[in-house]
Amino acid sequence: MRKLFISCAALFLSCGASLFAQQTGVNTKNPQGAFHVDSKKNNSAVGTPTAAEVDDDLIVDNDGKVGVGILAPITRLHIKSATAGGIRIVDGRQGLGKLLVSDVSGVGTWVTPAVTRRAVKGVFPVPTTITNTSPFGGSPIYSGQSIVLGQGKWVVSAGITFESIPVSNTPQMGWVHAYLSTSTSAVQQNGFIHLGPAGNNTTYAGVLYGNFLTYEPAATKTSFISGNSLIEVPGTTPVTIYLLLEDFSYTYKTNAPQNYFYAVPVN
Repeated sequence: MRKLFISCAALFLSCGASLFAQQTGVNTKNPQGAFHVDSKKNNSAVGTPTAAEVDDDLIVDNDGKVGVGILAPITRLHIKSATAGGIRIVDGRQGLGKLLVSDVSGVGTWVTPAVTRRAVKGVFPVPTTITNTSPFGGSPIYSGQSIVLGQGKWVVSAGITFESIPVSNTPQMGWVHAYLSTSTSAVQQNGFIHLGPAGNNTTYAGVLYGNFLTYEPAATKTSFISGNSLIEVPGTTPVTIYLLLEDFSYTYKTNAPQNYFYAVPVN
């Protein structure tokens, strides 16, 4: 009879231990999930804790979902906070106005979205007039305009006002280009990439008007080149980009009211 009593008691203790192990509580004798931590020890001993009591709790339910401040998490990680700022991730790239985004593998980090970044205005030189009388084919002419852009994708917009140089009895008309370059003396792209269909051959272009016929009297005619170029600065170091003009006969006034040179972030 004694042996039977001992066996029954052992079976009862074993079953009780097994049942208790299914729900483990820390600072609470009333766990609501597989693992329940009541940080402030303020949960009621029986029944379901109130929302205010659960605010400091952490729970892992029977499906493996983790809840912080909530007893019934809906997703793998469910955070409920009674105050703003319920989540904080400090990875060295955090900052005011940044967004948390992921890469293709799901690894998240903070980035500055284009919508919160400011447009950048190009630098114009002190009002001056650039006169060039060379024929086609020479080295590009530096316009005196530049812009400094940081990492990301940008739409760079430029507008340039030209005046033809009057020449009697000599027809003048040409297709003129302007270039973005990291050099003031040659077209180079060191530190940025053109993303248009022409790649690094991308230019701004327009018709420079002048005398059309040999008998037309010499007269100054105004032309305007404008356009947009999508570029990317892949590195973290800001890049200074210069606006170069094709070698051709023209007069360029840097303070013409129509001129503009700026960049808008798009990524």
